[in-house]
Amino acid sequence: MAIPIGLQLYSLREDAAEDFVGVLKAVSAMGFAGVEFAGYGGLNPRELTAILSDLNLKVAGSHVGFHQLESELDEVLRFNAEIDNKYIICPAPPRELLTDGGADDWKAFAHRLSAIGAKVKAQGLQLAYHNHAWEFKMLDGQYALDILFTNTDPEHVVAEIDLGWTFHAGVDPVTYLQKYKGRCPLVHIKDFKKNGPQTEVGTGDVDLAGIVATAPDVGVQWYIIETEEYNMTPKDSVKVGLENLKTVLGK
Repeated sequence: MAIPIGLQLYSLREDAAEDFVGVLKAVSAMGFAGVEFAGYGGLNPRELTAILSDLNLKVAGSHVGFHQLESELDEVLRFNAEIDNKYIICPAPPRELLTDGGADDWKAFAHRLSAIGAKVKAQGLQLAYHNHAWEFKMLDGQYALDILFTNTDPEHVVAEIDLGWTFHAGVDPVTYLQKYKGRCPLVHIKDFKKNGPQTEVGTGDVDLAGIVATAPDVGVQWYIIETEEYNMTPKDSVKVGLENLKTVLGK
């Protein structure tokens, strides 16, 4: 079964702040199969579900901050169950939890994340963690990101590997994706020039062909484009990225 392509709506954050529903319409018109949320535009679950249904958009996931996950988890789970979203993604640890940034800090964060993940799993949803480049700092002979995943229950915390940030950190994204076979249902697709800036998906040096050849075997369920820096308007940027990814996929 072909892996669908979604868009992390943070890619269109300025447009979404002005007209959230208009952005959803634009994303649907571009040909994305789904969206990953980073906020809901002030809509309630019933309103959002109706709009998504009208636009034939699925929910790939939702990014929710760690503090909200700890303090408002029941509300988060209720909202996401109502919009038929399975994946709740923690986008980063609060920096105050990494007081010295050492391995012990990452282990402590992992244990708190795993406890949240157990509660998420008990309600039939799944918690994931999304990385950046800085989690590839070496600590006690391991990447900080590996310390996190080693110290979380794989049933309770899965990976949303951002393959662009992985590449930007100097780590081969295909090899790293293979490392988490069976634990990585979501991937972020972004692109960078080698040793350079972020660019539109398909215009940089990330090995998209290698990624799409590897993803089905790993168990990836969604490709999610996320672009944060642009060489054109944000809407044009994500549209170019979608078309380039489709070309690699042979769609």
